[in-house]
Parts: sequence; structure tokens; C-alpha cells
Amino acid sequence: MAGEEQEEDFQRFLRRVDEISKPNLVQGLNSPDPAVKEKIIAETEKRLHDQETSKEEEIKTIVNRTVINTQASVRGVFSLKLKLYADAKERAKQRKRNEHLANALKEKGNDAFRKGDYDIAIQRYTEGLEKLKDKQELYTNRAQVSMWK
Repeated sequence: MAGEEQEEDFQRFLRRVDEISKPNLVQGLNSPDPAVKEKIIAETEKRLHDQETSKEEEIKTIVNRTVINTQASVRGVFSLKLKLYADAKERAKQRKRNEHLANALKEKGNDAFRKGDYDIAIQRYTEGLEKLKDKQELYTNRAQVSMWK
């Protein structure tokens, strides 16, 4: 890392030397006219100052980019809560549908049991359990039909 920084400094130095040693600047420094020399020195100092200022602005820009945006995280949490709420709501709807189907299959199983068609009754109770695995009545009814069979 330190080697990279030294290389960057060296490259920056070379760029400055290139700026300073442009033909018109070098020729102006060699001029016998003191006014021309003064003008070239002022121009050179201005260019060096401008380069330093632009480097400082670049550093400020980099620092300003590292500001933490707290609003984004708040939006993210809110968005996550909305998604969880929507998911819970959808799951509740699906459970209601499955509960309705399981009850209908239980009734069909009960009808089949009353008619003495025990295999169909067991099949309907099992289908109801596939829709709603925690409906204990279906387990009980299926077990009772198995005993009658």
C-alpha cells in the first residue's frame, strides 16, 4: 500500500514538472525581460495552486461520499415489515381456504362412512389431512373408520 502511495506521489510530481516545463514557461523563465519572468512565475504558481485546490476538492468529494444514509435503512426496515405483513396475510388466507377444503373433505368422508364405504371415507379423511395437517378430527375419524373396516 505504501509503495502505491509513493508511486502516486511520484506521478503527481512528474505531472507538475510537465506543467511547469511547457515550452512557453521555460522560454519565459529564460527571457531577459524581468516582467516576462515575473508573469511566468505567477502563472506557474497559479497552476500549482489550482492543482492543489483540485486535489483538495477531490479529497472532500471522496469524504462526502462516505456519509451514512440512515433514511435508506429505515425505508429498508419498513419495506421488510410490509413484506412480512403481506406474507402473513397471504398465509392466513391460504390456511382459511385449506381449512374450508379440509372441512368439506371431512363431511364427504362422514357421508361415505354412513353409507358403509369405508375405503372412500379413509381416502377423504387422508385428502383432508393433506390440506390441513393439524386437524385432529380427521385423524380421529380415519382411525375410527379403520377399526370398523
